[in-house]
Amino acid sequence: MNEHDVITRLKECFAAEGGHAFIPLIRGDKPFRAELSEDGVYVDNLGNQPFLPWAVFVAAVELMEKMGGRAMKGDAMRHRLGRPGLPIDSIEGHIAHTVYGKEAGDSVFRRITPVACILIWAGICYNEHGQLVLRT
Repeated sequence: MNEHDVITRLKECFAAEGGHAFIPLIRGDKPFRAELSEDGVYVDNLGNQPFLPWAVFVAAVELMEKMGGRAMKGDAMRHRLGRPGLPIDSIEGHIAHTVYGKEAGDSVFRRITPVACILIWAGICYNEHGQLVLRT
């Protein structure tokens, strides 16, 4: 799935919902609201940094493809980039490094929840414990 395919799929899913959607969380808690914009998606569960550019979704899918169709999510809440709980080849670590320019040892703002949930909602991948798996 190339960059164009990822963005097109997400735009189509949001368009089918009128440009915004309530996205279910993996653990079934209250959903969060996501709204389509020209350059990405705004979510209501990231506090003062609610914008997710298309590049984060593209980077997540590219990493899963590179890793054979599945990749560890990563835990930015308890680990710094490059540590065992947040390796650079985890989805959270890869996004931090490639999209936001973070380096090993840096603290990372946690974005994995909305990124993963939106990709799952759009049918691009599914959740397995601690990782995301591309749908084939």
